[in-house]
Amino acid sequence: MRRLKFPVCMALIALLLAAVPLKSVSAQATTSYTYTLEKKSGAYSFPRTQDAYLPDKTVTDLGLSKPADIFIDNEDIMFICDPGNARILKYDISKDEITGEIKGGKLKTPMGVFVTADGTIYVADNGAKAVHKYNKSLELIESFERPDAPSFADTNFAPLKIAVDNAGNMYIVSEGVYNGIIQLARTGEFLGYFAVNKTMLSFSQMLQKIIFTRDQLANMTATVPTTFSNVFVDPEGIVYSTSMNTEETSLQKHNTSGGNMFKDGIIGWNDMMDVTVDKNGIIYVACQRGYFEIYSKNGEFIFEFGSTVTNTDIAGLFASLPSVAVDSKGYIWAVDGDKGYLQSFKPTDYANMIYSAMGLYEEGRYEESLDAWTEVLRLNQMSMLAHNGVGKALFHAQRYEESLEHFKVAENRDFFSEAFWEVRNVTVQKVLPYIFFAIIALIIISIVVKKADKRGRVGALKTAAANRMLDTPILGDVLYMFRVARHPNDRYYDIRVGNVRYHTRTRGEGHGRATVIGATVIYFIAFVTYMIYKTQKGFIYQYIAVEDMDIGGTVAGFFVLIGLFIVCNWLVTSINDGDGSLKTVYMLPAYAAAPVIIGMLAIVILSYGMTYNESFILTLILVVSIIWSVICLFCGLMNVHDYTFGETVKSFVMTFFFMLVAVVIALIVTIMFEQLLNFIVSVGREMVLNVI
Repeated sequence: MRRLKFPVCMALIALLLAAVPLKSVSAQATTSYTYTLEKKSGAYSFPRTQDAYLPDKTVTDLGLSKPADIFIDNEDIMFICDPGNARILKYDISKDEITGEIKGGKLKTPMGVFVTADGTIYVADNGAKAVHKYNKSLELIESFERPDAPSFADTNFAPLKIAVDNAGNMYIVSEGVYNGIIQLARTGEFLGYFAVNKTMLSFSQMLQKIIFTRDQLANMTATVPTTFSNVFVDPEGIVYSTSMNTEETSLQKHNTSGGNMFKDGIIGWNDMMDVTVDKNGIIYVACQRGYFEIYSKNGEFIFEFGSTVTNTDIAGLFASLPSVAVDSKGYIWAVDGDKGYLQSFKPTDYANMIYSAMGLYEEGRYEESLDAWTEVLRLNQMSMLAHNGVGKALFHAQRYEESLEHFKVAENRDFFSEAFWEVRNVTVQKVLPYIFFAIIALIIISIVVKKADKRGRVGALKTAAANRMLDTPILGDVLYMFRVARHPNDRYYDIRVGNVRYHTRTRGEGHGRATVIGATVIYFIAFVTYMIYKTQKGFIYQYIAVEDMDIGGTVAGFFVLIGLFIVCNWLVTSINDGDGSLKTVYMLPAYAAAPVIIGMLAIVILSYGMTYNESFILTLILVVSIIWSVICLFCGLMNVHDYTFGETVKSFVMTFFFMLVAVVIALIVTIMFEQLLNFIVSVGREMVLNVI
């Protein structure tokens, strides 16, 4: 019996251990990859980069049940909202121990917590529909319930998240409130709604608002703005917010009036749950799917890391990620909302190097910042962030020409434009004297030639050469479009006379004539010019690279639109007694294209020497050239078809209407064909599986 005592005892111990529920979390050197931003031709991608954070401490023994929010104060004390246990847990990070707890009393379902610089604790209690205020000793000071202001009306007051500024004003995200973030004074008085998300309408909803009657709109489901998911106030009193179901405005940095300071938006996702900001202004965002997004104080994307896991427990991966916080050492802390454990992440040297470079730049220490960014670039030569940092440091060091290449890699067109302006200014100052002397020399040569050529032989030779060129069969017909651009009414009348009255080609005034071959060549020239315009502008104005273009779609779109206009206009004018034949209508758009062709070429050339400050010049050139070509085309329709002004307008409108109808029909036929093809393929698969 004594021999059996030891085995029996061991068996009993094993059974007891098996009965105790233990949660284990496996640890790895890195459980998720870090991604950074790469932008090419306006398209974003997220290539993998060096690890920015590594899993550090995993805390599984706090007994958390569906934790909803965490906050770390100035003393590295973490406060955890634990709604499953109806409590607020006070946890000392450095000692790894619970040092206090708020439970009972008025506290029911704490969903959000915020601690001010003096240690005052604010809790958003969704169950009690109130905000509770506690002192450092975890004693209740007061509770703020639903405001009784008439302007608050019947707005739902069920606090989910809370933040407090330096004046004691409270910013509350309430469940089901679409009007914005509720703002209360330190006394609980309702101050209004701090910010509101814009209503986003789909294309179909916009059409419905235009077409539907009031009764029909009343029966539709109301379109409301996206609600906020969280709110945070940094030590400087700046308010940050996160939202879901939006991307560019999913993270906002608000000014005092509630406007978004990130004017161009951010690279965001539609599942952002929480936001916090460290002492250096670095912004950390937690996404529901388990990812962390890190931004600079200006909203510039820095890193993304994390991932989702549901079936296993792996350090650094989350089933649900409701909240994020950062301690004084720069460690990121997060909580798994489903599995109830805390996880910290330690920044790597790579991340600290980037933060150091950004900090040096913000402090105006550009030379030191340049050294730091250069070291980052040595580790990752294609880092947009590093190239942007090097470029900015060089720019502020007045090394403008060197900064251009870095801004180009980073696709930072704003700073590239400013640096290019400085480089251009220096270049112009250098070459301006030579340009001045060249102009004077040309003027002198011109005067000398005119005095020497008293009989006008040089002018006659020039005129004869020009006439010979214009008399060249196809070349003269192509150059005729410039005559059309100068005198559209007269030249289109010549086309009408040549094709309707005599059914032969006539030269009209001067040289050149409108021909089908000439029009075809012009269409080809217009297409080549359009492709040059789309792909060959200067960096500041070129947003699409050739390799990223849908060349087939561009070619098809260009010629299909022209073909649609020709066919639809011919059909419309045939019905409405137009005199123009299909051959004449084919030539109309071609010979009206000269202004647009010249305009696009001028824009391409000028784009290499202009900055953003002169962009209005390029816009003006494009607008004027399009209007000029449209006027030429309008004059052509009016003259060739022998229409009045009103009849021409009607013809224009009907042509574009039939073009739209043709496009819609083509889309419907394409969709139906795809569905038919899918049906045939699925039937064929079923036959192969079940019959054969």
